[in-house]
Amino acid sequence: MRIFSRLTRLIAFTLIPLALILAPSVSSAAEVRQLSDVEQQIKNTAAQLTALEHEIADGKALKSNLQTLLQAAQERVGEREQRLQALAADIARYDQKLNRLDALVAEARQGVDERQEILARALRDAQQIGQQSALKILMQNDDPAIADRLSVYTDYLFNAQNQAIKEQAHALQRIQAAYADAAKDRNWLNHIQNKAAKQKAQFADNASNNRRKLGEVENTLSQKTRTVAQLKADQSRLQSLFQELKSTQNGQSGYFASGKGEYPAPVTGELIARFGDIKSVGKLRWKGLFIAASEGQAVRSVADGEVVYSDFLQGFGMLVIVDHGDSYTSLYAGNRDVTVPAGQWVESGATIATVGDSGGQNSSGVYFEIRHEADAVDPEDWLKPDFQIAKRQ
Repeated sequence: MRIFSRLTRLIAFTLIPLALILAPSVSSAAEVRQLSDVEQQIKNTAAQLTALEHEIADGKALKSNLQTLLQAAQERVGEREQRLQALAADIARYDQKLNRLDALVAEARQGVDERQEILARALRDAQQIGQQSALKILMQNDDPAIADRLSVYTDYLFNAQNQAIKEQAHALQRIQAAYADAAKDRNWLNHIQNKAAKQKAQFADNASNNRRKLGEVENTLSQKTRTVAQLKADQSRLQSLFQELKSTQNGQSGYFASGKGEYPAPVTGELIARFGDIKSVGKLRWKGLFIAASEGQAVRSVADGEVVYSDFLQGFGMLVIVDHGDSYTSLYAGNRDVTVPAGQWVESGATIATVGDSGGQNSSGVYFEIRHEADAVDPEDWLKPDFQIAKRQ
């Protein structure tokens, strides 16, 4: 019996230092794992921001290309506009030329008509003279020389009138040919003008499309640039806030950790985003849950704790943070109103806010996070398996 008692004391004496040796090792391993997780989160965030910056760089290159295309299209529109103005001036000159030719044609035709009328009268007179015999001419004129001169004069007059009519007819033909050439040239100029007008319209459409695309790229770039800056600022503000709220605790109660997997959801609604999901902009990831819910619905604390923040925070809207002890906190953002002041102790299920959209989200709801040592963890691991949210498939 005495031997058994000494053996028992020996075993106990041996196990005490062994426990003292193993305990720090386990704690140290947990701290290393936690530090590794934080470092990985930092790397992931840096990679996401780098990817977004690459997208912005690609967008800037596309913007530069579109600006070049837009400038070229605008220059072509300007060239076609100048060409159209020149063609319009040419057509106006041809119109004036055709109008002058029209007047000349009319004048020439009138001259030919008058010449032909004069010649017709002369021919009628000649026929009458021709019908008279030489004897009649001699008897009517005492001097035979006068009769000869009259005959010569009549022939001369006929020849002159014929020559004038021929020249007038040739002039008319030349004028009509010039008119036809001018009309042909004007028709060709009208064709070129119509073609240039169509090209101008096409270039104008291209310029308009490029201008529209450029506007879209500029809007996207502006949005992504603002998103990067805003995400960095929001992340920095929240991290600073948690650092301010972080306090050293002398003892560990184990309260919050003991309820893991059994906490109710802060609000009943539809689960829109999960922890780790990629956000729509910048390929950043959600660090909590976004639960869409009706505006004005009560938002409840998932566990007992002290309200350590109850106010507006840029990027998160009306925000409530509850400290549950052991460096665990829960965050409720985007509320319409907060109903508890900082410093107040709340019980599990107590109403701390009402649903709203003050966080800038597209629909009313609650953004919910759980953090340990200021690092975000997956809230679904802490909520009941059948928590009252219509989970997205």
